[in-house]
Amino acid sequence: MDFSADKPRPSSIHVEWRENGDFVFSCRYLTVAERSAVSREQSPPKRHFFPTMTLAMGNVLRKLRREHISFPLFLVSLAFNHRNLLSEIDRLLQALHNHVDQQKGSGEYTCLVTSREDQS
Repeated sequence: MDFSADKPRPSSIHVEWRENGDFVFSCRYLTVAERSAVSREQSPPKRHFFPTMTLAMGNVLRKLRREHISFPLFLVSLAFNHRNLLSEIDRLLQALHNHVDQQKGSGEYTCLVTSREDQS
C-alpha cells in the first residue's frame, strides 16, 4: 500500500457488538493532509461471514465486560481455530484494503461481521 500524502490510510477502528454476538467493524481512513481536518463519509455497509472471528471477539467482549470465560477452554479453542481466525482476519483486512485503494479521499469502511452465513 502506498503511504504518500494523497493516499488514504487507516486511522482508527471501531467495534460495536450486537446482542446476538455479531459485531460491526468500522475503519476510518484519512489522507495525511486531511488527518487534522475531521470529516466523516460513511460508505454503504458491507457484510462478511467470519464465524471464528465472531467467536473470538465474543470472548474479547466478555473480558471487556469482566464476565467469566474459561481461559483454558479459550486457549484450546483458539489453538484449534487459529488458522481459520487468521484467514478471516486476512479476508477482513483484504476487503478493507481493496475499499481504501479505490478511494481518493478520507472516509470510513464499515461492515457487519456475522457468524451466520444466511443473515442479510
